[in-house]
Amino acid sequence: MNSQSIVDVAANLRPLISQHRREGELNARLAPEVVEAVGKAGMFRLFAPKEVGGLEVTPSEAFGAVVEMAAGDPAVTWYVVNSMPGCMMTAKLPEEERNRVFADPDRHFGFSAVALSKATPVEGGFTLNGSWPVVTGVEDSHWCALAGLVWEGDEPRLVDGRPDARMFLIPTEQLEIEQTWQNAAAMRGTGSNQVNAKDVFVPEVRACVPGSTPLIDRPMFRGSPTALTLPIFAAVAVGVLKGAIEAASAEIKQKVSSVTGKALRDQTETQIAVADANAALRAIRAGAIEAFDRAWAYTSRGEEVPMELRAELYSSSFYAGDVARQMISNLYTKGSRAAFMQGHALERCLANIHAIIAAIDARRGFHHSAGSVLLGGEPLEAAF
Repeated sequence: MNSQSIVDVAANLRPLISQHRREGELNARLAPEVVEAVGKAGMFRLFAPKEVGGLEVTPSEAFGAVVEMAAGDPAVTWYVVNSMPGCMMTAKLPEEERNRVFADPDRHFGFSAVALSKATPVEGGFTLNGSWPVVTGVEDSHWCALAGLVWEGDEPRLVDGRPDARMFLIPTEQLEIEQTWQNAAAMRGTGSNQVNAKDVFVPEVRACVPGSTPLIDRPMFRGSPTALTLPIFAAVAVGVLKGAIEAASAEIKQKVSSVTGKALRDQTETQIAVADANAALRAIRAGAIEAFDRAWAYTSRGEEVPMELRAELYSSSFYAGDVARQMISNLYTKGSRAAFMQGHALERCLANIHAIIAAIDARRGFHHSAGSVLLGGEPLEAAF
């Protein structure tokens, strides 16, 4: 990395990302040029250990970089954000195994946190069987980080009364990829196909236990992975709003309503929609980064992040996504009819933001927990 900030590097990638957005959607897979450029820029290693070429940027720097790229194509940042858990997991690996995983440091990880597989203990590790319906960018990955449950006999194994859940690091070549994403209506460029494992052996060293002590003891790898990654998923939504504002504003400035005969830019409702969207963008971005920075200050000092601050961090993340969805919907309805056409930038923003929030909704329990904590109660999520 040169003297440029990671946010500037991301902004410089945006023209290439935007240029190939439609190609990625048509092919249900990012263009090779994009995967190569984003990888070489280090975007898939934002949260990877420095020992393997990782950047270990601050969370707010990662947030800003993701916003810039998502404004061009959120499918790219889905590759980036889904690589973060795998990158952080490698801090739990011995040096030799870590270097093996990062033999090609510019590649992203396939990832699924849905524990749909069955891991059977065998000598030296586990045999993995199961399927993961949605694994972003798996065709372009060399490694996948996939969740599974350890079973003993006919029942999941329990540890301290809870199922023994692991994250398994697996070479992609050992997995079967089932083409299921070609007809996706949104985020099609992510190539989020189904992955199947059939009697795949995973050594014990690559069957990572969430919350276990990392071998690399630095702030990036001490804290909760959810507290680091969930706000970055929200950054994708913020970036889509930024792209939607730019697309809508450029078109509104040039269009005349065929119904009223007035320039769209002179219509009161359209003016308000654009003004509100701009204000919302600044507010949700600033609020999320402010909470992120305060939480990171505690983590950097080796201190536990206070419960109420965690609640603010999670609530800011969900609020950012929900507001982005609302503002994009407003821009879509107040803009030009051209946005109704398939492939139009604003049409894609509308479809993509709903898909993004649907994915984030899988963690909505953290939103409810945040409200409970702020009201003096206990979090509902054990990983809060």
